[in-house]
Amino acid sequence: MLTLVKQYRKELRNILLFAVIIALLPYAPQAFHFLETFTGTMLLLAALCGTVLGLSLKLHYRITVLRIAKEENL
Repeated sequence: MLTLVKQYRKELRNILLFAVIIALLPYAPQAFHFLETFTGTMLLLAALCGTVLGLSLKLHYRITVLRIAKEENL
């Protein structure tokens, strides 16, 4: 059973994401209405800034790890 889960991990993830999107679809109009408010806009900007910061830190960490690994091989 575990080998099947490992083999189809990406497909299972996509099915789960699709199910979550379908489950949240009825709440979309209320979410769009909330985003039109000042508070919603600020929360959206905060989430976007946090995402950009997180991804840039992840990239910096990977570059640092690659440099350390390259120095150890020399």
